[in-house]
Amino acid sequence: MSQDQYIDMCEQMGWEIDEGQMPKEPSTLAYEVQQALLVLNVLPDKWEGMSGFHMGKDVSALGTYLDLYDIKDKKQTLYFFKHIENEHSQLINEKIKKKQDAQKNRVGKGT
Repeated sequence: MSQDQYIDMCEQMGWEIDEGQMPKEPSTLAYEVQQALLVLNVLPDKWEGMSGFHMGKDVSALGTYLDLYDIKDKKQTLYFFKHIENEHSQLINEKIKKKQDAQKNRVGKGT
């Protein structure tokens, strides 16, 4: 969600705009963080087959992308990549768990 989308949503819902909740624009982030986001977005996701949980990114091509995008500070970019990937995976898994719990509750109630 962009900052503009957040502001539009707050206006439509009649909510007060909270600067702390407003999404950051990628251009305001450190250069290495921007590079980490770039690499994160091109790598495919890995999923656990039975539960459907997100297991992170498939990093088998990580080195190739670091070279392809001519990333100089690979160590720093990888540091940010791992932190972003961890947060990303946790958010996805929380959404999946909520959805599965809601489905179990519906099934348990017979609807």
